[in-house]
Amino acid sequence: MVDAAPVTHPAGRCLDVPSQSQSNGTQLALWDCNSGTNQQWNVNTDGTITGVQSGLCLTPHGSGTANGTLMVLSSCTGGNSRKWTRS
Repeated sequence: MVDAAPVTHPAGRCLDVPSQSQSNGTQLALWDCNSGTNQQWNVNTDGTITGVQSGLCLTPHGSGTANGTLMVLSSCTGGNSRKWTRS
């Protein structure tokens, strides 16, 4: 596992779990960075990205692959829709 860190946007925002939710299906958002654990993510050796606070995986909603697909938290069981690579 790589060290936990925020995922930041060039506009100075962080990938955020609204209201510090720990529920499957929670949609993610960009938010002002505040160093909260709901803005910290682990990049794991198995290709998953998990929220430090929730332990849930960063997942395309409905396992979608199209441009504009929303990102949600979900359990880390299942197929390759929860796997990420660096390019």
